[in-house]
Amino acid sequence: MRRYVIGLVALGLAGPAWAQDRAGGLPSLDAQQVGSALSTPLIQEGIAATIDEFADAVLQTHVGPLAHYADPRAKLRPDTTIGDLAARSNPNYRKDLHESARSAVAATGRAMQDVASMSAELKRTSDRIRHLLDQTRAEIDSLR
Repeated sequence: MRRYVIGLVALGLAGPAWAQDRAGGLPSLDAQQVGSALSTPLIQEGIAATIDEFADAVLQTHVGPLAHYADPRAKLRPDTTIGDLAARSNPNYRKDLHESARSAVAATGRAMQDVASMSAELKRTSDRIRHLLDQTRAEIDSLR
């Protein structure tokens, strides 16, 4: 239930970033809004929890049917899962996976905000260059 509440909050915050225009074209993407949403700890937690659920679905895969191909020292049983194997090398793999996912969402949020800031700056630069080109064109035209 908590995951769904977090998801609804995420959609509420990020929804305007994916709003469609009235012509039904491609969704518009506001990098600043997306970056801001992804920088919110509640959103990060919700996305990380969703990734946890998808990972758990994979990690519950039983490797037993292939156990007879493994080295007997691996001690694979028919009910051994990929998660069991991961836990052998890292008992904290679930916590580490969750923290890695959350960190990745946070980094993506920061990157989106930086992209938005840089995009605005590049637009200003483009406008300055366009203005100079217009001035130069006008000067050239006045010489003719």
